[in-house]
Amino acid sequence: MTGHQWSYDILKKIACEGSADINELKQIFALDINSRRKLDSIRTIEDLIDVLERADMLSQENIEPLHKMTFHKPKLIEALDSYKTRGQAELREPINLYQEERMAEELRQQLRVSHNSQAPPLVAATPAPTSPQQNYVTPTAFTDRKRAAVFNKISEELGRFWRQFGRNAGIGEGTMDDIEERYPRDLKSKIIHLLGLIEEDDCHDPRHLLMRLCRALTECGRSDIKRKVEQIMSH
Repeated sequence: MTGHQWSYDILKKIACEGSADINELKQIFALDINSRRKLDSIRTIEDLIDVLERADMLSQENIEPLHKMTFHKPKLIEALDSYKTRGQAELREPINLYQEERMAEELRQQLRVSHNSQAPPLVAATPAPTSPQQNYVTPTAFTDRKRAAVFNKISEELGRFWRQFGRNAGIGEGTMDDIEERYPRDLKSKIIHLLGLIEEDDCHDPRHLLMRLCRALTECGRSDIKRKVEQIMSH
């Protein structure tokens, strides 16, 4: 379909369609994968794509390995030719530090009040008018319920971006390798464990944790999830 903007997930589905000699593909990628154990575990194209993604050799920003799977697949060739990475298709949303600092200050005030039952009720100031582009978050508190909702939303939607998200949040490659070994085929558990490690770093500063999560989501190109996190915290 000329001019169609294919998504990364659709590209992978097209690559898995039809018949293909998986042994021939394994030979093509043998040097890149460089692991007899991993090669032996590959039975289908889906397995191959999974191994490549786990090794960060295939991603939304690097679809070059899919070009090696195009033989006898004209639809895949067409899709790859029209595909644009997230960075090419749209400008990434810039990190709004003012917004993050405002969120942190409001959360700090709410937490201060919640820990002091003798304090007078916080009088909300009339918010200044904002432009349509501004989407300020006004959390009342980072309760257990909201924490669970935020973690669940990220773990359900982050998907294969989890390692890039972890890097942007300051988690080391060795730590993420350990998570990979612990949950080899359970993506959601990988992300939940990763979020727990990030939270441990900021266990005494929930406002910083939220800023860190939102910044990491923006930097890995998942501003869509960041907006959902902000929505959870604004109610």
